Amino acid sequence: MRTSPTRRSWSKRSTPRPEAGSVPFFSIGTGTTTAPICSALEEGFLKAETRGDLKFALMWANHDWLDIHPAQRSRPCNVLATGKVSVRQFEEATDYILEHYFTQPNYWRVDGGLYFSIYELAGLVQGLGGVAGTRAALDGLRDRVRKRGLGELHLNAVIWGVQILPAEIRIENPNALLEALGFDSVTSYVWIHHRTPPAFPAADYSAYARDCLEESRRLAGSYRLPYYPNVTMGWDPSPRTIQSDAYENTGYPATPILSANTPAAFRKALEGARSLLDETAGPRILTINAWNEWTEGSYLEPDTVNGWGYLDAIREVFSR
Repeated sequence: MRTSPTRRSWSKRSTPRPEAGSVPFFSIGTGTTTAPICSALEEGFLKAETRGDLKFALMWANHDWLDIHPAQRSRPCNVLATGKVSVRQFEEATDYILEHYFTQPNYWRVDGGLYFSIYELAGLVQGLGGVAGTRAALDGLRDRVRKRGLGELHLNAVIWGVQILPAEIRIENPNALLEALGFDSVTSYVWIHHRTPPAFPAADYSAYARDCLEESRRLAGSYRLPYYPNVTMGWDPSPRTIQSDAYENTGYPATPILSANTPAAFRKALEGARSLLDETAGPRILTINAWNEWTEGSYLEPDTVNGWGYLDAIREVFSR
């Protein structure tokens, strides 16, 4: 999560019902220091009186931090901080994660392993010196988790980054890369990473959702590892553009947006995703984008238009 709710606000927020199996994913990053940055987790969730009511897990947002608030029309965007880390930085960052987060009694496990998702595989491999170096670093993290008495680690890869690996790595088959790195599962972060909305400036949410759910079925069949599908609540990154500029299809954040993403339309997408999960033999896991990506038009938090409608849709579909 990219905002910093206070301890009091976390305690006051409605906790998803246990039967829904909801697990919040906190997005962490590394900036100019090697300690992970996640004030929403450090100052909010973990200090809330209700923290024990909900499990949580981490996704490492190890992408470059770009100057896109707002984004200039010229490209490339200025890089404020690189997402690539060296072996030393990786070890220091994951030591912090291990001691401060993995040790929490309500940290989420999948098949007995502590779930840890990594957003950008290309940058990870480049920073750690190639596939062999990355595998060694990930195996080292697994060993440190075991030595700490925490059991096993479940490593999850966000798969959009697989297809844009630097040429020098010379691995064309994503399945071969994932196997070489030793990941346990794959998932998607947002629909637009796999399919661009078909119209500009806006595309209909419901039609796009149907296409993306079919793409999820295709992805599930194309990976050897378990694939956890995604449902995206909405998409509108136009707030990240300069508001006085003409809105033209020049690439992120000036992309097509999704229209008519009402709670009812979102619920229908969730029902389609539940049908996909019902076909799954292993753990039935779905990621949802997103809790509070307000400037990308993808948020579950209550607003002044739909109230609690999107959270209600999740409860209605998954608590029965």
